[in-house]
Amino acid sequence: MSSSNNQHRPAPSIRRTVQWISNLANRDFCPWANRYVYWLKQPVGWLLVAAAASLLIGLFVAPQGWVMFTALLAVILLGVVWPWIAIRGVSCSLCFNRRRATEGDDVQVTLSVKNSFPWPIWGLAVEGGFFLEDISTSNDSTAVALARVPGWTKSDFKWEFEPHRRGLYPSGVCQITNAFPFGIWKTRKIIQITSELIVWPLTVKLKSIPPVKGIDFTATGILMNQAGMEGDVLAVRPYRRGDTLKHVHWAQTARHSRLIVCERQTAAQRKVEIVIDTDLRVHQTLSDHGSLEWAIRVGASLVREFHEHGWSVIHSTDLNGGDSSQGAFCIQSAFDRLAMLQPGTVEGFKDLYSEGSTPNKMKIVVTTSDRMDELKQLESIESNLRFVVLQTEEHHAGENSWLTIDCTHDVPSQLQTQWERLCHESWSAA
Repeated sequence: MSSSNNQHRPAPSIRRTVQWISNLANRDFCPWANRYVYWLKQPVGWLLVAAAASLLIGLFVAPQGWVMFTALLAVILLGVVWPWIAIRGVSCSLCFNRRRATEGDDVQVTLSVKNSFPWPIWGLAVEGGFFLEDISTSNDSTAVALARVPGWTKSDFKWEFEPHRRGLYPSGVCQITNAFPFGIWKTRKIIQITSELIVWPLTVKLKSIPPVKGIDFTATGILMNQAGMEGDVLAVRPYRRGDTLKHVHWAQTARHSRLIVCERQTAAQRKVEIVIDTDLRVHQTLSDHGSLEWAIRVGASLVREFHEHGWSVIHSTDLNGGDSSQGAFCIQSAFDRLAMLQPGTVEGFKDLYSEGSTPNKMKIVVTTSDRMDELKQLESIESNLRFVVLQTEEHHAGENSWLTIDCTHDVPSQLQTQWERLCHESWSAA
């Protein structure tokens, strides 16, 4: 079977030849001349060339060339002047029905268009601002097209927008365009943005956390088996001055003829720092499903899960400390920063190992196997340091990995399964 497949596979020399021809055909040999011939990329450019050719034919060859020249000139004038006039009678504003959303949510967009002319306008379209990257080979950034705007009216157009990537929308200049009737020339006008949309990274719902071993007692946190006044009863003891009467165990008090109170659990809180490695050098691609975006989504999932369980959470994206987005945790402001997070170059990543160990603080680093390949020569790591590794195609996660997730498969399912198993094993060993 394998031999028949090899017979149909082209030889390496043929593949190299085809690739060489493809590169040669797509190479720009005269980049300096682009600014002089760029107008030929527009349809009106070729019509101008055809009109010039018809003019030459009418002058030197045959009078029929004048007919073609007149027709082409009329088409050019109408195709350029009409959109130019139409766009000047239009004013637009755009808003979203909410301030924040998550990747994959449906958000309603409202475009208000005011037509100051008595006649209707056709062929309007909204371009730019809704795509953070090129999604087609034609580089078409059209978000929505409008069929018709009546004259002397203000119309509202609504549609559902599903952001597939975190960020601030509109992500760039949002314009209303018109190329009616022939599409040979496009005029543009900037749309007034009355409200912006912040898209948070997608999070995976987790159901547990590792055991709490913190020493910071707090009114909010996770209950632990240490003497306090919250949670379940651990034991009973003699009454001490300051104990409340509601904790008195009346049955034991009657039996021992003295006040006996219940010893309950206490609420403890442990600090956790989530470090997201945003170094461009250790991530394979910057697409929606690349390792960088999944690192941010995994980090955001851990931040939300620890916060919901009462942990004191700090998130960080820069180990140098200069422009570090780390501080007192607020779920909304933290996710706003994660939505705006831009990749960069992180130096001094190995300093994670040289920091002194903090007994009441866990540090979780979300990184890639490329980074772990750089750190594999290090002998030991802190006891409170954990690595969540997104495995790429070229490198293995390494022995220091706490969780290993394959970026090429279903990342949410892997994170849920491995996280629940890890928490279960941690509680069993506690």
